[in-house]
Amino acid sequence: MEGESPALGLSPGVVEKPSMAGERLRSGSAPSGKAGEIAEELERRLMLGTYRFGESLSIIQLAQQFDASRQPVSVALSHLRSIGYVDIIPQVGCRVVSPSAAEITDFFLAMGKMEGVVAGFAAERHQTDEGRDLASIASRASAANLDTVSGRAAYIRTVNQFHDQIWRMARSPTLEGRIAKLRKLSIFYLWQGAPILAPLAAQQLNQERMEIAVAIVGREVEQAGRLMERHIAGKPVVNGMS
Repeated sequence: MEGESPALGLSPGVVEKPSMAGERLRSGSAPSGKAGEIAEELERRLMLGTYRFGESLSIIQLAQQFDASRQPVSVALSHLRSIGYVDIIPQVGCRVVSPSAAEITDFFLAMGKMEGVVAGFAAERHQTDEGRDLASIASRASAANLDTVSGRAAYIRTVNQFHDQIWRMARSPTLEGRIAKLRKLSIFYLWQGAPILAPLAAQQLNQERMEIAVAIVGREVEQAGRLMERHIAGKPVVNGMS
């Protein structure tokens, strides 16, 4: 499925690391130790659609799955709540969030505005061979095997690499770190809305990324921004969510 998150925990070492400032901002609020391991795995499951909107998550069952006490599971879930994946309701339990279609549409419209600005930065500021690398990444996204977990994970990794490269070219690490959680939520929402991305939809999104790359490489600042904004804002429709 589509995704813009810089780190999915799907295959360590595959996705290039973002700028150090952005990395510090991302990692500062994440739990460490066992709680961190649990949070990372639960986030991976949420992004890949293992848990559905509104589904209840049992702390006791999760503790058994992870061979852990309830305390690190609770810490992990609190972290996931801070990002926006789950709600923790006193005396009721933990549930995966369930935003309305209108809320998701609003989210991607806002994300489109932000990512459009960043694409413009990249078009204006990129150096040396960064544009060539961006085009190469865009050409690697495969619409094959999206009905398998491994195929979806590979697709997400490539999409992440594409957006990470744009952020590097934009040279705005503080902004990158601040909206990292929103980028993760975008993956989560899209997987929930369409558990399997149709090949035709993936091909359309791949073509859009190639057009964005061409505009950025050509230093077409306004065009790059418009294309990126449209690309992000239109994902719910392309993915069949509305």
